[in-house]
Amino acid sequence: MSSAAASLFGSVDARDALGMEATSQVGRAAAMMRRARTLVAADRSGCLPLLTARRMVLAGHLQRYQRFKHGRIFDPVVRYGSPSSMIVARTMKVDCMAMGEVFGAYHARWLRVRAPEWRGYRADMIDTVDMLLVHLEAELRAIRQLLLISDLYDGPGL
Repeated sequence: MSSAAASLFGSVDARDALGMEATSQVGRAAAMMRRARTLVAADRSGCLPLLTARRMVLAGHLQRYQRFKHGRIFDPVVRYGSPSSMIVARTMKVDCMAMGEVFGAYHARWLRVRAPEWRGYRADMIDTVDMLLVHLEAELRAIRQLLLISDLYDGPGL
């Protein structure tokens, strides 16, 4: 194991644990979104109170996931990774913040959604969930790459 890997993520086991945690967090968020999307796609407007409650849970989960990936993965790579990995991690941070704003705006728009707004909510929810799912899946692949290449880089002074 290179010293950079130790500086970035600790032991190989610790690095693997980060990857498993990221996978678990993304999997949980994706499962929540897919369940809600199924209700919305089936035109189950009577589920609005449930959808609102579950969106609150999802918002909290996404905030915890964001703190995890920035603090435990992106920030160490930005500080100590290879030059190309630093660029990737910075870009991922920016993309993550942009998607956080997209979700935050969506969440705020529909915080008190009512039955007469169902059609607009339905279309917006499906579009937003589809976009978030694509983003999370791509992000998880990139996180796995960042973790994998951490073993290959022995940076200056590390």
